[in-house]
Amino acid sequence: MRKKGFTLIEIMVVVTIMGILAAVAIPLYSGYANRAKRVEAEEQLMTLASAEEDYFNTYRQYTIDKDMLKKYYGIEFGGTGNKHYSIDFPSEDTENSSRATYKAKAYICFTKQGTSCDKGAANVTCWVSNSEHSSICKENN
Repeated sequence: MRKKGFTLIEIMVVVTIMGILAAVAIPLYSGYANRAKRVEAEEQLMTLASAEEDYFNTYRQYTIDKDMLKKYYGIEFGGTGNKHYSIDFPSEDTENSSRATYKAKAYICFTKQGTSCDKGAANVTCWVSNSEHSSICKENN
């Protein structure tokens, strides 16, 4: 007569299968999470580019006012809370007083967030400007 329960071999097989699944699933999840962080930052860069073009069509110059972009266009510059990116958008344009151009950079961090995600800690840097029609990204590894 057989007793109820599992044998040691059965438990070892289940633990081994779970280990193999975890070894495959954890890196895949990490990759998906990193891509989502990058897409979020690129989305804000493209929203910023769209807002700048809208502003330019109205006033015939680009704006450098972060508060206005945030208030009226909903741009999130990151660098706070649980954001894994920060967007560097110059608030003063010393090189170009006519404001005929703009350039914004997003620093994307996969492990850091908030104020600790800056130029020095970024895994990926993306930028957009009035001369580019899409964001350009570079791995910092």
